[in-house]
Amino acid sequence: MLHLLMAMTLPRTNLNEQVYETLRQRVLRREPGPGTKLSLHELASELGVSRSPVHHALTRLVSEGLLSVKARRGYYVTPVTAETLGDGYDVRLALELHAAERSVGSVDASQLARFRELMEASEAAISHEEWDAANAAFHECQIDMAGNAMLSRLYRELSVNLMMQVIRGGRLEGGEYLAREHRAIVDAFDEGDLAAAQAAIRTHIESGEGIALDAIERAGGAL
Repeated sequence: MLHLLMAMTLPRTNLNEQVYETLRQRVLRREPGPGTKLSLHELASELGVSRSPVHHALTRLVSEGLLSVKARRGYYVTPVTAETLGDGYDVRLALELHAAERSVGSVDASQLARFRELMEASEAAISHEEWDAANAAFHECQIDMAGNAMLSRLYRELSVNLMMQVIRGGRLEGGEYLAREHRAIVDAFDEGDLAAAQAAIRTHIESGEGIALDAIERAGGAL
C-alpha cells in the first residue's frame, strides 16, 4: 500500500498544489515503484481530502510523463526506459541548440552575467540537495536568453528533465565534470562563439544521457 506522509489532514488553502506536490515528490523518489497502480480513492483517503484535488494532481503528473493512464484501469507510475529517455534527450538537444542559435552573440552583458551566476550556483550545489533546482535554473536561463516564450514553456515541460530526477533519486554522479561542462557553455556564450556553444551543449547532453542510461542498465532496463 502507498503510504503518503498523512499523519494529519492537509490544510485547505492551495489544496490542489499541496496534493500535487506531495504525490509528485513520491513518484520522483519511486515510492511507489515503476509500473505501480495508483488508486484515486485510496490516495484521497490517505491524504484526508476529496477525490477532486487528487484527480487534479494525477492529471498533471500524466501531462508531465510521470504517470500514465489506462482507460477503465487507472493511473500507473511510468517506467523510465532507455527508449523514452533517448527520445526525451533528442528533443532537449534540439531545443537547446536552437536556443543557442538564436541567442549566442546577441545577448547583453547583464544576461551573460546572470548566466554565469547561475553556472557558479550549480557548481556550488554539487553533491547537495539543491543540485536539481540549480541545474534547472541554469538551463532554463540558457533557453530564456533566446527570447521565445513558447520555447521556454516547452523546455520547462520536458518530461526528460523529471526523468533525470527519478534516475538520480537524490544522488548526483559525475557532478564535477557536469559543472565543468556548464562552464564551457557559459564561456562560449561569453565569447559569442556559436560553434563552440553548440559543441559544448552536445557534449553536456551526451554526458547526462550517458549517466542516465548507465543507471537504467544497472536497474535491469527500467526505473
